[in-house]
Amino acid sequence: MPCAHPARQGQGRARLCAVLSVVVLLLAVLTLPQKLRAQSGDAQFATLVADSLFIDGGALLIAEGNVEALFGNTRLKARRIAYDRNTGQIDIQGPLVLHEGREVMILADQAQLSDNLQRGLIRSARVVFDEQLQIAAAAVERLDDRFTEMNNVVASSCEVCANRPTPLWEIRARRVVHDDEAQQVYFENAQFRLFGLPVAYIPRLRVPDPRLERATGFLSPRLSVNTGHGVGLRAPYFIVLGQSRDLTLTPFVATKGTRALELRYRQAFATGMLELGGLVARDSIRPGRTRGFGYATGDFALGRGYTLSFNLIQPGDRSVLEDYDRSESRLTSDITVERIRRDERIRLQLLQFRSLRLADVNDILPNQVGQAVLERRMDMPGLGGVASYRLEAHMHRRAQMLPAGLPEPVPGFGAGPRPRHMGRVSLDLDWRRDVVLPGGVLAAAGAHLGIDHFRLGQTGGAFPTSYTRVTPSLMTELRWPLVRAHHSGVSHLVEPVAQVIWSRDSFTALPYEGSRLPELDEGNLFTHDRFASRDTRELGLRANLGLSWTRHDPDGWSSTLTLGRIWRRDDLGQFSAASPLAGARSNWLIAGSVDTMDGLTLSNRSLFGSDFSLQRTAFELDWTTDSYSISTSYMRILADPFEDRVSNASEWSFEGTRQIDDLWSARVGWRYDIAQNRAARAMLGLNYENECLRMEMGVERQFASATRPTSRTSFGLNIDILGIGGNPTRARRACSDL
Repeated sequence: MPCAHPARQGQGRARLCAVLSVVVLLLAVLTLPQKLRAQSGDAQFATLVADSLFIDGGALLIAEGNVEALFGNTRLKARRIAYDRNTGQIDIQGPLVLHEGREVMILADQAQLSDNLQRGLIRSARVVFDEQLQIAAAAVERLDDRFTEMNNVVASSCEVCANRPTPLWEIRARRVVHDDEAQQVYFENAQFRLFGLPVAYIPRLRVPDPRLERATGFLSPRLSVNTGHGVGLRAPYFIVLGQSRDLTLTPFVATKGTRALELRYRQAFATGMLELGGLVARDSIRPGRTRGFGYATGDFALGRGYTLSFNLIQPGDRSVLEDYDRSESRLTSDITVERIRRDERIRLQLLQFRSLRLADVNDILPNQVGQAVLERRMDMPGLGGVASYRLEAHMHRRAQMLPAGLPEPVPGFGAGPRPRHMGRVSLDLDWRRDVVLPGGVLAAAGAHLGIDHFRLGQTGGAFPTSYTRVTPSLMTELRWPLVRAHHSGVSHLVEPVAQVIWSRDSFTALPYEGSRLPELDEGNLFTHDRFASRDTRELGLRANLGLSWTRHDPDGWSSTLTLGRIWRRDDLGQFSAASPLAGARSNWLIAGSVDTMDGLTLSNRSLFGSDFSLQRTAFELDWTTDSYSISTSYMRILADPFEDRVSNASEWSFEGTRQIDDLWSARVGWRYDIAQNRAARAMLGLNYENECLRMEMGVERQFASATRPTSRTSFGLNIDILGIGGNPTRARRACSDL
């Protein structure tokens, strides 16, 4: 039964899947004489300090009393060291303590070594590796320059004290052989014990020694229980294919008939990395069918600042990802070539969108997209200010023409059937100059020109097959930052902002395929355009007005508040009636946040109508302390058929953890649909962690949703034995603790 180290990338938790090989205590113990012997060839020297040092009979060198030998990062302390030149024997009388850097500490009663290191014997040895794993052996014998044998070995990472003489877990072996050349440790007649009781017997166990970075073998298994699969077990098996390649096979077997195999192949290159994976399964969720998915991810440097990245995923059916713990409602696959510099961005991208929502039909979605973007920014000589341009080429297609238009006709968004093919080339020219006026007023002037050329295919006669649109705009802006500083160090910044933008009023109805969720928030209150796509542009004469206040306290408190609104000369009807941007006057935007030195963060963004009725709100609270953490949010948004939301939405979510004591912690979470008066998700978990064991268990209930017609309950249990493939833990008990 081999036990493996995973690859260096992302497999930290099993870094030393069998650090038991720290049995390399013999390597560390014997390292001192090895290094001493290397002095002649490497011109290295050791330091020996003792209360007394003398030569007996011309052949026996003896150091006694507080003996300390130092060589590099190795330090040996002993009561007595004697070297017999005639026999080549080195005798070390303990108690002896050897430190090999910060990773290995060895304690023993006595050691006898030959000067050529071909043979050696250490009695009553104990090693502590990386301040975690402890290995004790009655005797350690060096057989030759390759093999070392240990007898009556006990290994554990649990604290052993007078009031706790029995560790929580331990591994006992009658005989252990370390192969220095192959960097492997072999246990014979190994026995795994919990609370002193034997629970598993392994006749032969092989583990890699700590110097071996990766080895083939099993990783930590995981137990799960859910309504879809029943009781299931995953047992990943790691295979080393070379210095830069590995393969992980994870069979999954469950009581309700699930038989699945997950694969993951990884390879590192000099210029990047590649990962390929997938799953093949037969289960009772969809009986009689072979299910699965595949994915590929990669990231490569192409030279001259360009990078190539891709993230591809293809499921066999809508629910396979959620059934196998990879829940997503929409999938995005992309291949991207990009270069980003100080004043330049170049991006070429191919994308495929796939919806897993039950009501969506992928054949009529514009899910195949290609786009290219070039953006540059530069100073304007003579005119002053900063100029930029953005050139974008975009095309998309759908498998079938969508016969209906948007749910609600909106001017500028053609209401006819969606074309199967659409191509667009857009050029944006932008200039802005900022100046400081008397009284500290900041003024800015700018101009923007947008040129869009469309080519449409299979439109059903609802739209022109070719069209060019030119959208000029002018902008002027005034800001007046007012600062007040208190003698206590508290400072206030109040900044009123007025921005006026002119654009032409006329437009031609064209198909709009971009996001139908334009927002009004602090980030886009003062912008030329609030649409996500150049398929359409915001038009008309309008004024963006706002006021912001920021308070900073050197004691750690800070707060912000933003108030804003948009006034338009004419309502062109570009936004749906329920949108916060609709009408001659938009909703009022009120947003604020508070951060405290105690780890409390509050934020809220709300939109109010002209009659100050609440239209939308989003509230979030996060509070983190040493003993607990809380994250809760509330969202409310009114119905908008244009945004494909036929009813009001209101949801409350909560995530919290509580450190019960040094060993136990609990977590709880839920999402509750207030508008529908039903739960969407509920979760409860309990964690235990001490110096040698980590246990995570939890139960989760996922209720029926847009991607899943039925509810599902799952239970998970994961146990990590720390020190053998586990991560270091902060939960260390002292022997004085009860």
